[in-house]
Amino acid sequence: MQAHNSAGNSSPAISRQAYLQLVIIILGVFMAILDTSVVTVAIPVMEHDLAATTNQIQWVLTGYMLAIGILVPISGWMTEKVGPKRLFLISLAIFTVGSALSGAAWSLGSLIVFRILQAIGGGFMMPVSMAMIFRLFPPEKRGFVMGLLGIAMMAAPAFGPALSGYFVEYASWRLIFYVNVPIGLLAVPLGMMWMKELPHHVSGKLDVWGFSFSTVGFFSLLYGFNEVPSSGWHSAEVVGLLTLGSVSLLLLVITELNVENPVIQLRVLKNYMFSMSLVITSIINVALFAGLFLLPLYLQDIRGYTALRTGLFMTPAALLSALMMPISGRLMDRIGARPLGIVGLLIVAYGTFGFAHLTLYSRSADIQWLYILRSVGMGMTMMPIMTAGMNTVSQVWVSQGTAMTNTVRQVASSLGTALLTSYMTTQSNLYQATLNWQVTPLSATADWLQKTALSLQGQYGMSAAAAKQEATTLLMGLLGKEGFVAGLNDTFYVSFILAAIAWVLVLFYASAKERAARRGNQALREAGGNRKIPVAASEREVQSLPIPPRLRTE
Repeated sequence: MQAHNSAGNSSPAISRQAYLQLVIIILGVFMAILDTSVVTVAIPVMEHDLAATTNQIQWVLTGYMLAIGILVPISGWMTEKVGPKRLFLISLAIFTVGSALSGAAWSLGSLIVFRILQAIGGGFMMPVSMAMIFRLFPPEKRGFVMGLLGIAMMAAPAFGPALSGYFVEYASWRLIFYVNVPIGLLAVPLGMMWMKELPHHVSGKLDVWGFSFSTVGFFSLLYGFNEVPSSGWHSAEVVGLLTLGSVSLLLLVITELNVENPVIQLRVLKNYMFSMSLVITSIINVALFAGLFLLPLYLQDIRGYTALRTGLFMTPAALLSALMMPISGRLMDRIGARPLGIVGLLIVAYGTFGFAHLTLYSRSADIQWLYILRSVGMGMTMMPIMTAGMNTVSQVWVSQGTAMTNTVRQVASSLGTALLTSYMTTQSNLYQATLNWQVTPLSATADWLQKTALSLQGQYGMSAAAAKQEATTLLMGLLGKEGFVAGLNDTFYVSFILAAIAWVLVLFYASAKERAARRGNQALREAGGNRKIPVAASEREVQSLPIPPRLRTE
């Protein structure tokens, strides 16, 4: 227990040490998230340079995603087994080496292998980082500190697409991997000097059955979701993968509830605030997909933006969201997550509803303001809700809690990608077919077709048949774009409904336990106490602290 108390000492020296460790954590998280945002933009160029097909090059993304999906669920057990500091630095070193090798890849196969090596490092880095923060800082400071971490989480996606677009357009795609190397070479030695190991302990051997079911279950589920956009929900491959994944996860739950030392501690879900945070953030993650992945498609395919211009267009919103993170974190420490969630999700819902009314000719300024508004709402909401849930988790289960949080986020993102992409494709095809049926000899569209053909004849000297064929091609392209935008609008409307559901759930997102944890030191001072809550205090210790009647009745 002594080690725990020393970890939680709030003396100036210890505080400086904790913030120095936070700097290393932020560097690592920034590097890992930056990598996920830069690779997507470079996929077409890599496909050409490595002489790969579209299906083959997608494994650069899919292999990384699947490796992370396998590792994140067991990161809680690994953190306790290896130690937070050691696992973080090992992960950081592996990620750096994987980045260097990915940049030097000589073939598609080598690039996929090195990307999986990257994922081995990146898969552990995020949950371990969160676990360290929740051990280094007391509950009343975690909102602000998690907000600082949120700057890295939002700044990396902000700079990533623009940086990748610049490298692809003016230099080489290999630089998107090499850019991680100097950050890693700086962070690893600094971490060895500044970071201190935190208490950790695993009793018993590895839960082999739990690990096996987790690996098969999450691999099958994530891969199945990943194949939905290309193969459809009813393909034999997707149905088989989703069935195997679901059965494996069911066996995982049965196993983990009946073993003494589970690799994934499901009992943490008994915590109301923690479970509610998972539900709310999962819904928000699915809703977030429409803005992060579908809006760039609109900008590039409909508005004709380049990858670089798209990245620059989306950068201001991400930067403002990053700036909002520490502000909302500080406010969360004072007033809790619920008020921020109520206001933030209203802003998100308003911005998303605005996106449900896009046209082929929507003003760029209007689109950007809606995206900025939506991103600021997200910055106000996501981290406080996640932090409030984790604040109520016992210190002995913090590593398991962060692993669970990141696992659910991974699955929710993949599910959101599959559901919303599938829905948008279906709606777009339906609208395009409807528009095609409306082209009749007496319709206004037929009149436009005839006038365009005559114009092409006059301007370019085409024959009547060639002009009609060209005009028909132009019309089909225009109808295809109209159908795409209509399907996109419907998808944004679904995202609006999800944001509204999350807003309703936030109304019930509060508990006396969370308030006691967040206001523990303040409550003690008001009660005349002269000691502070140790960072590693258990839930029972927090609940036993003397809380003034004014706070107890809230």
